[in-house]
Amino acid sequence: MTTTAALGLSEAQLLDADIVGSDGREVGEVAQVLRDASGMVERLLVELEGPGDRYVHVPILGLTPVVRGTDTDLQTTMTKARLDALPEVKLPAP
Repeated sequence: MTTTAALGLSEAQLLDADIVGSDGREVGEVAQVLRDASGMVERLLVELEGPGDRYVHVPILGLTPVVRGTDTDLQTTMTKARLDALPEVKLPAP
């Protein structure tokens, strides 16, 4: 049985999703699902499209699932410029 994590999607579906802008263009992809102390999904760690690997936290609020064929993407109300302006999340070295 698959458990719904957020937005009617399972954690696996969230992790498989691309983040798209209001114009439908891909702006990033989900790298990690982050939960609050109660276990509710509150934000996603997203790798932004563009040069280099840049990660930001995107709040789950403001994202809407969009089905495209067999894929489900997450559409954001944030512009690419606003996403680029979010503070970068530094990941630990592998």
